[in-house]
Amino acid sequence: MIAAGSVLSGCVASTAPYGSAAIVSEPAGAKVVNLKDGEEIGTTPLNYTLETEDGKAEYIQLLLTSPGYADQVTSFWINPRYDSAEDAEENPQAVKVNMKKAQ
Repeated sequence: MIAAGSVLSGCVASTAPYGSAAIVSEPAGAKVVNLKDGEEIGTTPLNYTLETEDGKAEYIQLLLTSPGYADQVTSFWINPRYDSAEDAEENPQAVKVNMKKAQ
């Protein structure tokens, strides 16, 4: 008797827990707030490193503010691909935000 098997293709969660994004703005020096928890995480340019427990990609929403410029929300996915925070920080995905002058 021959057993038939099936192969499923698709997205599989990574087991690597770390991902990173290099966030830059034009102009530089914008305050960055994580909208998930309201925490101010720094000013641009900055590296944002994510550690996950399950290795799944996480949707990130950030608010950037700078005097004289309109507030800007940017969103992106961070995919954890690295086994250490150091490796993730050495290979961040680029996120660039062009701020618009306030009117």
